[in-house]
Amino acid sequence: MSHLNRRNTDHPNSALMEANALLRTVIDENPNIILMKDWDGKFLLGNRALAQLYGTTTEGLVGKDDGAFNPNAEQVAFYLQNVREVMSQGQPQTVLEESTNSATGQTQFYQSIKIPLTGAQGQKQILVIANDVTELKQTQQKLEASERRLSYVLEATGEGVWDWNVATGIVNHNRRWCQISGMDEQFLQHPLSVFSELLHPDDKDLVLDRLRQCLAGQAPYHSEHRMCLPNHRVVWVQDRGNVVERDAQGVPLRMVGSVVDISLRKAAQQQVQEHSAQLDAMFALSPDGFVAFDEAHCVSLVSPAFSHLTGLPASQVLGLAEAAFVQQLDHLCQPATGFAGLDALRALQPPAQGVEPRMVIELAASATCQHRVLAITLRSAGAHKVSDVLYLRDITHESEVDRLKSEFLSTAAHELRTPMASIYGFAEVLREQKITAKERKEFVDIIYHQASLMSSILNELLDIARIEARRGKDFVIAPTSAQALVASVVDNFHLPSGRSAPALSLPEADLQLLADPQKAAQALLNVLSNAYKYSSAPSPVLIVVAQRGAHVGIDVTDQGVGMSPEQSHRVGERFYRADDSGKVPGTGLGMSIVKEIMALLHGSFAVNSQPGKGSVVSLVFPLATVSDSRKA
Repeated sequence: MSHLNRRNTDHPNSALMEANALLRTVIDENPNIILMKDWDGKFLLGNRALAQLYGTTTEGLVGKDDGAFNPNAEQVAFYLQNVREVMSQGQPQTVLEESTNSATGQTQFYQSIKIPLTGAQGQKQILVIANDVTELKQTQQKLEASERRLSYVLEATGEGVWDWNVATGIVNHNRRWCQISGMDEQFLQHPLSVFSELLHPDDKDLVLDRLRQCLAGQAPYHSEHRMCLPNHRVVWVQDRGNVVERDAQGVPLRMVGSVVDISLRKAAQQQVQEHSAQLDAMFALSPDGFVAFDEAHCVSLVSPAFSHLTGLPASQVLGLAEAAFVQQLDHLCQPATGFAGLDALRALQPPAQGVEPRMVIELAASATCQHRVLAITLRSAGAHKVSDVLYLRDITHESEVDRLKSEFLSTAAHELRTPMASIYGFAEVLREQKITAKERKEFVDIIYHQASLMSSILNELLDIARIEARRGKDFVIAPTSAQALVASVVDNFHLPSGRSAPALSLPEADLQLLADPQKAAQALLNVLSNAYKYSSAPSPVLIVVAQRGAHVGIDVTDQGVGMSPEQSHRVGERFYRADDSGKVPGTGLGMSIVKEIMALLHGSFAVNSQPGKGSVVSLVFPLATVSDSRKA
C-alpha cells in the first residue's frame, strides 16, 4: 500500500489529485477498518471506520499509536507485538483480536488480515484490514449459552433421554426418543442393535467409534448424525451422553444421554451455506482479486482487490458478459502478454496434481493502474448463483525476485569464472612447463591474488546468508564511540595502490552511537571500499561524522564516477550493480549487506550521487542515551 501516496509526474496534478481523492474516499467509505503502521506501531494511514472507533479523525490518527486512543493497555501491547511479528516473519496473517471502543468502553471483535510491506526506504510497514465480527461473536456466545440452557431443560424435563446398560446391552428411553426415531411410543426399551440399525450407513462407523471412545474414557460422547426412520424419512439428530457409572476396575456399566431432532437447524444451515458460498469464494484468497460470474456468464461480483490491482472500478465491470470482460482486461495488458480469456484457462491442463492451471499476464502502467504481473486461475464455484470465479494474484514481487536471481547467477558465474580461469591457466603452466624461478613466483602471486578474490566473493555470499538466517539475533548492540569506529575501520582498511588514506572530519566531543561494533564496522568498511572502487587517484575520499538530532551520521564522500538518480535509487537491492561492465569486481551484494545490517541496527542508509561528480553514502545510527550507557 506504500504506493498509495506516490506521485506520478507523468500525468497532470489534477488527475492525480482526483485519483488520490477517489482512492481515499473508497478507503474511508469502506465499512471495514483499514490502516497502515510502521515498526513502532504508529499509524501511517487510517480510514474513517478506525477514526470513529477511536473517537478521532483520520488526520488525528497519523503519527500516533493505539495507546493514544485505546485505554486497554493489554490490547495495545498485543497489537504492537503482533504487527512486529508479522513484519518480521514477512508473511500475511489472519488474526482474531479485540478492541475497546473509546466512546462506549465496549469490547468489539475483529478478524484482521495483516500484510507485511516494505516502504520506499526499506522500512518495515504493515497493512491491516479488519472486519468487525462482533455480532458474529456475540451470536456464537449466545448459541453456546442457548445450548447450555437446552442441556438444563433436557435434564429437567427428560426430553429425548436414553439410558444404556452397557453390561446387558439394553437401552431404556422415554417417549420423545421414540418420536424422534420413528418408533412406537410404547417401545421404551430395546437392544443397542436397534439403535445401530437406525444409523445412516454413511455415519454408522463414525458414531459407533465415538461411542467406543467415550466408553474408553477418552472423551464425552457427542455426535450429530443422520438416522433412517422406518418410514424411509431421514432425520438429523444431536446425540450426547457420557459414562455415569464404572466398576472398581473402571469398566463402564452405565451410560446416559439425550437426543434432539436438529433437522430444521441443519436445513437452515444448508440455506445459509448456499447463501454465503459466494461471499466465502470472494474472500477465500483475499487480498487477491477475484471476479464471480453468474449462471449466464456475466460478471456478478467484483472484489475491491480486483479493482485495486487492475484500476477497473466495479461499476465498470459489473454486468459485463464474459467476452466483454475479457476484452476490458486484455486492453490493460502489455501486448506480449495479453489476456487470452476464460475459455483458454478452461482448456489448460493442470501442470501437476493438486495444482490449478494458471495464466500469467503483465499489466501496462497507466493513470489508474501500476505495472503489475498477475497470475490468473479459474475455479468453478459450484454454487447455484455462481458459475465461475476468476482469481488474480499479484506476483510482481516473485517475478522480480526470479529476475534478480537470474541476474545474480549470471553475475556470480561471471565473477567466479574470471579468477578461476586465471588459477586454472597459471596452475597448468606451473605443472606442464619449465619456467624460471622469477616466472614461478609471478604465477604463484597471480594464483594467490585470484584465489583471494574468489574467497572474498564467496565470503560475501555466505555473509548475507548468515544475516538473513539470524535476523540480528547474534548482534550485540551497545554504545559505541563513532570516532573509534571510524578510526578502527580506516586503520584496518587495505588502501589500493597509489591511493591516499581517507580524510577525516570528526567532532571534538566523543559521539556515542548505538550499534553492534563489528557489524557497524562491516557496513562502514563496505561503503569505504566502494568509494575507492568507483573513484581513482588522485581524487580524495572523505569521512565525516556528525550528530543529527537523535542520530549519528557517518558520511563517506568520493569524487568518482557517480550515479544517475535511477541507479542511486536501486543501490542496496540484492545483486544490483550500477556498473555492469564487469570492470569493477563484485557481486552487487556489498551494499545489500549494508542495507540489511543498518535495518537490523534500527538505522538507515542513503545515497546522494551525480554522474561524473561522485557519491555521498550516509550511514545513520541511533544516538546512544545515558540510559543506554548505564545498561552497558
